[in-house]
Amino acid sequence: MNRAAFAEAMRAGADAAWEGKWEQAVAAYQRAVAEMPNDVNALTALGLACFNAGRLESALEAYRQASALTPENPVLFERIGSTYERLGRGEAAAEAYMAAARLYLQQPQGIGLAAERWRDAVRAHPGHIQAHAQLLQHYQKAGRVKEAVNECMALARLYAARGQRQAALQIYRYALQLAPGHPEAQAALDALLRADEAAFTPPPEAAGELPAAAVEFADIPGVAETHKRPGLVERARRRALAALAESIFDEGSAAHGPARSAGSIAQAVDLHTRGQSAEAIAAYEKALAAGSQPPALHFCLGLLYLEQMRADEARAQFEQASTESEYSLSGHFALGEHYRAQGRPQEALEQFIAALRIADQAGSRPETAAGIARDYERPLAAWLGATGPEGAAPLADSLYEFLGTEGLQERVAQLRSWMDRLSAHGPPLSLLEVLAIPQAARVLAALGQTQLYLERGMTYSALEECFHALSDAPSHLPTHRMIAHVLLEMGRTEDAVTKWVAVADTYRVRGETAKAAAMYESVLRATPMEMGVRARLTALLVSSGRIDEALEQYMALANVYYQMAQMERACETYEEALQVAPRAQQPRQWQVNILHEMADIHMQRVDWKRAATIYERIRQLAPDDERARLALMQLYYRLNRPDLAVAELDELLKAVRRSGRPERVFSILEQLVAEHPDDIALQTRLAQAYLNTGKVEKALVSLDRLGDLQMEVGRVEDAKATIRAIIALNPPNADQYRALLEQLG
Repeated sequence: MNRAAFAEAMRAGADAAWEGKWEQAVAAYQRAVAEMPNDVNALTALGLACFNAGRLESALEAYRQASALTPENPVLFERIGSTYERLGRGEAAAEAYMAAARLYLQQPQGIGLAAERWRDAVRAHPGHIQAHAQLLQHYQKAGRVKEAVNECMALARLYAARGQRQAALQIYRYALQLAPGHPEAQAALDALLRADEAAFTPPPEAAGELPAAAVEFADIPGVAETHKRPGLVERARRRALAALAESIFDEGSAAHGPARSAGSIAQAVDLHTRGQSAEAIAAYEKALAAGSQPPALHFCLGLLYLEQMRADEARAQFEQASTESEYSLSGHFALGEHYRAQGRPQEALEQFIAALRIADQAGSRPETAAGIARDYERPLAAWLGATGPEGAAPLADSLYEFLGTEGLQERVAQLRSWMDRLSAHGPPLSLLEVLAIPQAARVLAALGQTQLYLERGMTYSALEECFHALSDAPSHLPTHRMIAHVLLEMGRTEDAVTKWVAVADTYRVRGETAKAAAMYESVLRATPMEMGVRARLTALLVSSGRIDEALEQYMALANVYYQMAQMERACETYEEALQVAPRAQQPRQWQVNILHEMADIHMQRVDWKRAATIYERIRQLAPDDERARLALMQLYYRLNRPDLAVAELDELLKAVRRSGRPERVFSILEQLVAEHPDDIALQTRLAQAYLNTGKVEKALVSLDRLGDLQMEVGRVEDAKATIRAIIALNPPNADQYRALLEQLG
């Protein structure tokens, strides 16, 4: 066993799989298996590569070996099932799917994945009685009557086809218990009862006791009554009825309206509980007319309106009940169920999306709530995308499956957990974005397995799970984001960046600018020197009106050019930013900051004239900008324009005095004098400042130096005036100054 050769083969296989070169991937993974024949990751990877290369028997053998090593892994049985199904061996596929379902049932919150596998089994082998029976029980527990009845019909037809008339009759009758008056079930039952008894005589091979699945089905009614849990809408209905019953004894509460409505509420609750819908509606309406407005009442009335096919009136009542999130969620779901049953998928989808939004926001963190909410503001057409209106039905079915299955809160929490981890490398994900594909359950199963592999450090297996998810939904962006996350964990930063950019570009093309920008920002956090990405992000922010954020990117991009010693490109970038700055929230401040950066570059390049020109622009925008005026003074000295420098100084000192900072006057003048000790104008202003504030000792020192400078340049009269000013201060050596003054005449 050569571990280095094994690792190299696994890397080569992953690279080939990433590029879709499946035959190369097969060869690489075969080398890995040759080095470590019992490595589950290598066998699983080989199975996937063979599957995609069309080498189905080889894929099946690899998956079987991996499953034998890890018999508790349901994903491998699922893949065995899909391989059998591709080979056209439906019964074997169904058995593998059933094995996967049994393993999923042993996991927390695995019921949804188990149900998916039962459906896979029925698809692969429609005559699989056990799969239909499991689905029937699953739909019963979820309160999904329509689907439960459909499974009853399928089971009854299977038993009838086998000649097992009594079993078929039993199942049709049970379907009518679930949905009294169901036309198809009633018609099938009537036909079976009218048929000649001899036509249903069991053939020799079917004689005797029913198969195990039928015996198990015979117990379903009792089991269902013991273990059945109410569905989403039914739970809310029970809670609403309980709340109304309690309100009857709380007549004084303003929340429940006047006391005269209590009798109507009591009557309505009683009628509603006994299934007398029309009479209950009248009683509820009477309570409303009396002024009673509790959300529970509106919710119950809405449900009854739906039973009477009065959807618009039901919608109005659910809106009144929406002050409580449970009623709002259940109301949208109930309307969605109604529209779905009526063959109106777009309207159903709108309601399911509204329900999903409530569940999603309830489980999201405050810091991601705003980004998640934006997802639900997109028009329905944007979610349907290329499929158009015909895509509404499968998407509505997908959301119905997610919302209607038992344990909604737990599933939301579980999904939000891994979505939030994924959102650390990009914009926050909403449940809608993750579920907005018809194959959502299968994709989510693969992504969940990916997360498990990542937590165990099994990055190659995680990457292969992502490929498995892509086979069901090639354009699912959350899956592509997960791939980038896996690549980053593998140390393949360049590949991760490429994937991120592709996802960001897709968001941009779809008009989701906030998500696109967030993805570009993720790239730049990983690789700050990606100039093209930063330029795309900047243009995107400008086009979407996020000017301040765009200006930050302009500054960052110019800084990158500066670090690369591309000074002209940096200045060009700053000039572009200046064109955008007037649209910012604080345009003048942005313009000043940008001009300062440009001026600094020219200062470093010893281009005094261009620097001075820029500082003059700053002075016009911000006359009190001390930094600009000080720099401009220095530049004027270097350009041999001391007159302009002094004029600039005088304006600056005025501004400082206006701001009430007298000490700053001294620090400016003292610094300038230290830099230009022979400048008479600066010494004069420093001395005058000391005199104006009574700082006699410092004034004497400054005046003495001023007099010397004046004498050195032959300005005798100015020197005499300075000496007189010194004498007026009565220094200890005043006689010496008087003697000097007499000497000067």
